[in-house]
Amino acid sequence: MRGPSKIRIYGALISAMAIWGLSFLAIKDAIGTIPVFSLLFTRFLLATILLGILGLTRKALRLPRRDLLTLAGLSILSPVGYFLFETYGVLYTQPSHVSVIIATIPIAVYLIAFARKQERLTWRRSVGILVAYSGILIIIGWGTQEGGASPFGDLLVLGAVLCAASRTTLIKDALRRVTPLQLTFYQFFFSLFVFGPLALTEGIGWMSQVTPLTLAEVLFLGVFCSAVAFLFMHYALVHLSATQVAVSANLVPIVTLAAEIGILGAAITLPKALGITLTLAGILLTQIDRSTRTPTRLDYEAVIVKKP
Repeated sequence: MRGPSKIRIYGALISAMAIWGLSFLAIKDAIGTIPVFSLLFTRFLLATILLGILGLTRKALRLPRRDLLTLAGLSILSPVGYFLFETYGVLYTQPSHVSVIIATIPIAVYLIAFARKQERLTWRRSVGILVAYSGILIIIGWGTQEGGASPFGDLLVLGAVLCAASRTTLIKDALRRVTPLQLTFYQFFFSLFVFGPLALTEGIGWMSQVTPLTLAEVLFLGVFCSAVAFLFMHYALVHLSATQVAVSANLVPIVTLAAEIGILGAAITLPKALGITLTLAGILLTQIDRSTRTPTRLDYEAVIVKKP
């Protein structure tokens, strides 16, 4: 029996990257109407319901208490810390800045693992790290000259990178016992106990200002970004290597930049183009280093990439 076609496999993978690339624009517009805590609570409630239904139908959500406690504790770093930094970062800077900075999470993971003597730095990875963060410095340094961008927002996104990378290194042991579906469901589920009370402090006055477009953006974030893209990613991982999937993640900032120009009418400046190019080149250098044993991490929706 023939397996799925390459078109279907890569179609699912590219669709996931496109969805995540557009997510930053949806966040940027939605937070103009919905307060940050309420937006995060609503999107993760939708994702929890959808992934919960999927997990229950597959009878795939049962975990021992030890792993549940581990996931509950680490959920403070991600998704709670991660998405708070990311969402507030989107509020204060351009979506393309957020997307390309978030793409450096695998590099931050390598640096933390190196500091803990879990990884060694090769020459290729060292060059890649220097090139990538040189690009980030250019983006942040020239951000003050771009409308809608600010170094403060860019630095907030670096906070999201630190949260996600720290969580990745700390959760290493649990990943041997937890599936991607279990991880994604429980991280969103536990985040509701934080975002729910915070959302109550914002009241419900904003609901009268919700337009059909805003509602569609919330549904897009909750259903497609946090659930459908996860399923597409998991499907692609069954048929492709983790390295192939990780390299394809570099499409996300490109999708965000193209959408920012085409939909928001943002201008592409030379420093911004140079910064993004250097960052993506540095990320690619670290990802094609075959000596690494660290699991690749894609944190656009806090999904661990690993071969099933």
